[in-house]
Formats: sequence, C-alpha cells, structure tokens
Amino acid sequence: MWFTENPWPGVILFLILGGIFLGRAMSKGLGRDWILAILLFACSAGSYFLEQAIVTSAEEVELRVYEGVQACIDNKVPEVVDSISKGQVALRTLALTGLTMADIHEDMHVSDLSVEMTAQNSRALSRFRANGTVSVGNVSYTGHAATRWELTWQREEGEWRIVEIKRLNPITGEEMPVLKQSTN
Repeated sequence: MWFTENPWPGVILFLILGGIFLGRAMSKGLGRDWILAILLFACSAGSYFLEQAIVTSAEEVELRVYEGVQACIDNKVPEVVDSISKGQVALRTLALTGLTMADIHEDMHVSDLSVEMTAQNSRALSRFRANGTVSVGNVSYTGHAATRWELTWQREEGEWRIVEIKRLNPITGEEMPVLKQSTN
C-alpha cells in the first residue's frame, strides 16, 4: 500500500504540529515558530495534494470497476466488451449476451468494493456488490437485483482488462452462473 493512499493521518499530524507552533508563535512571538507553523501547514496541504496526484494500481482497478458498471448502465456494449481481455473470447461473448438480454437501470450502484493486488501488481482481484433494478426483456421481468462479483484483472498493453468473471451468491458467497436470475 502506498503511504499516501489515505492522506488524513499525515494531514492531521501536520495540522496538529502546525497548530502547536502557531500557538507558541502567538504567545512568544518567535520568528522561528511562525516559520515552522507556516511550513507545517504547507506540508499538510502538500500531503493531501500528493495523495490526489498519485494513483496506485489498486485505485486504477477500482476506477475500472466503477467505469464498467456505468458502461453497463449506459448500455455501452463495445466499451464493456473492450474491458475484457482479447484472449478471453468466451467472456467477451458472455458479456455481450448478458447486455443484450438485460437492461441495467440508473439506480445500480457498487458497494463493498475491495481490490487485492497480486503477481507483483500485474494482476488484481476485485470483489464488490452491485445492487439495483434490472429488466430482462425475454422473460418480461423487472426487479431489484442484489449481486456480488469477483473479477480478476490483468494489465495488458498498459490497460487493466478482465480475465475472469465470477458471480457469487450475495448471501453465501458461493459461485453461481453469471447469467442466472437473482432470487431475492
């Protein structure tokens, strides 16, 4: 984990130290304390902006998950299929079939997202829940779907691409068929 993946400990530490030196500067009037207070407040802001500028591999995968779900909602089939490895023809076909059968509504949202990096950061495993309304045209079904997913990602040509998709039972966590209707 990158040390600035969570900026708040550093920001708070610098703010507290800056506050201490500001208090000393106001009570004693020492120029050195004023300078240290200003430097520590600047370090506080700097550590926050540094965290914003550095994007880790895990954060890239998180972003790809959110982009993928949004692409499903927007019915951007080519974008969804392109997020899957070119070598995974069966997965690409599965995604195409699923998006042809189902319409994912705007209320679909991601929760409980976690990303685990493996193989020296060249592979990632994302686990998340996606809950919302889904319509399936061929069976005239519209309803709430509670889903749980595990995606394996691999860096290919500088992009994170899906190489394995597992749909998990939202309650038990057992693997289930990807295109099976939720029973909730």
